[in-house]
Amino acid sequence: MPRPLRLSHLIDPDRHILLVTARGDYTSEGFADSLIAVYQQVERPWTYDRILDMRSAQGVVEFQDLLKVSVWLAQVAGTPPPPRRRLALISNDPFDRARMNALGDAFPHAYIQLFDRRDEAIEWLATPQP
Repeated sequence: MPRPLRLSHLIDPDRHILLVTARGDYTSEGFADSLIAVYQQVERPWTYDRILDMRSAQGVVEFQDLLKVSVWLAQVAGTPPPPRRRLALISNDPFDRARMNALGDAFPHAYIQLFDRRDEAIEWLATPQP
C-alpha cells in the first residue's frame, strides 16, 4: 500500500541551513509541487544552504519537474540572481548518482553534492563555500 508523500522542514538559523526531509511515495510532479509548497513557507529560501534528505521516500523526479522548482526559485529570488548556494542531497538510490548532472543543469545557482548520511552533508556545508 502506497504511503503518501510528506515533506517536513527545519531551519538551522546558526548555520543558515534549510533541511527538508521527504517520506513516503511520490510522483515527480507531486514532489515538485510539494517542495515548492515547503519553499513558500520559508522566507527567502534561496538564501539558505539546503539539505534534501530523500532516504525515506520512494519515487523518481523527472528533469522537467526539477526545472519547475528551479524556475520558481529564480522567479521569486528576482534579479540580480542570488549568490550560489549549496544543496546536499542525501539518498540511498543508486540512480541518483547518475542523475547528478541533471540536478546541476536544473539548479545552476547551486553547488550540489550527493551523500549517504546526514552528518556527511552537514560537514560539507560547514566547510567554506567555493
